[in-house]
Amino acid sequence: MERVLDFTRVLAGPWATQILGDQGFDVIKVEAPEGDETRTFLPYRDGMSVYFACTNRNKRSIVLDLKHPEGQALARRLAKTADVVVENFRPGVMERLGLGGLVEENPRLIQVSISAFGEGPLAERAGYDLVLQSMGGIATLTGDPPRKAGPSIADLASAMVAVQAVLFALLERHRTGRGKRVSVRMFDVQHALLAYYASSWLNAGKEPPKPSNQHPSISPYNLYPCADGWLAVACANEPLYRRLAQVVGIPEDPRFATNARRVANREALDALLITAFSTDRVEVWEQRLAAAGVPCGPALSVPASLAHPAARQIHLGAWTFPAPPLDPVQLRPPPQLGEHSAELLAELGLDEAEVQRLRRAGVLGH
Repeated sequence: MERVLDFTRVLAGPWATQILGDQGFDVIKVEAPEGDETRTFLPYRDGMSVYFACTNRNKRSIVLDLKHPEGQALARRLAKTADVVVENFRPGVMERLGLGGLVEENPRLIQVSISAFGEGPLAERAGYDLVLQSMGGIATLTGDPPRKAGPSIADLASAMVAVQAVLFALLERHRTGRGKRVSVRMFDVQHALLAYYASSWLNAGKEPPKPSNQHPSISPYNLYPCADGWLAVACANEPLYRRLAQVVGIPEDPRFATNARRVANREALDALLITAFSTDRVEVWEQRLAAAGVPCGPALSVPASLAHPAARQIHLGAWTFPAPPLDPVQLRPPPQLGEHSAELLAELGLDEAEVQRLRRAGVLGH
């Protein structure tokens, strides 16, 4: 089992290491004596923050004061037992904490560093999601005035890229026998999410349209009001559009004969669809369109989405979470602060007397 030494906090890093923990990696979460700050985020259940719980399952927690020389020494000993180190401090903080050169000490080690901008003129800036979505162009695509996407996509997407970095580096190590350092810049991740918007500007000089549920290159592709709610409809090719037109009753029209023409005349086409959809309930239109093979779905609230018949959950003791995209192979509930400190120190060969001495010295918290 590969071991991951996790120096991360808040969301991007912990989400990445949780994905690895779900898949059976032995994730050791190193926390300061005060703990990951998300342990203080509301609301709570059974004395634990539900925010912390949702991103820290399948991990073991050890408390180490990394500002204390003995805490740094223990962290370095743990790093020598690890396959992967993941950290999301600002550039240079690992070195200031006495944790530089880990890959040199353990040449098979993979170190993945997540930061807002990496090295450079903005290296000292923190990587908070709102700031990254705003600077990365996402907020201006989502609303006018600018509006962030609801979920913290800057953090969550960066976490997934960090997992890719770990897995690709492990594959490379399998071939070469050597680890490496990998830097994940959250700003880069945001630009990657711009996808065709970025390509349109960089390669065709075309600015993105104003914020909308419409797709810049496909029509019809929108959220449409029905008699009692909203329905998403997406037709990305000619057969799908023909099925939609037949169900809704749109006659043949040269303005809508091809996708390019539908994009050019999207307002006229959407007006016809809005008129049609407003005559009945979301559920009725969803059934009609789905039966014809047209991609569609209602705009659901979070509670309604989680209660959908297609939704899946996992249960870890008293905790319930949405099932991750890949079925987990490990089911360990989120840890209490320092819950596994004694266990992990015993694995390093420290006896109880030494553990108690470290506690008295404040290295393991109080």
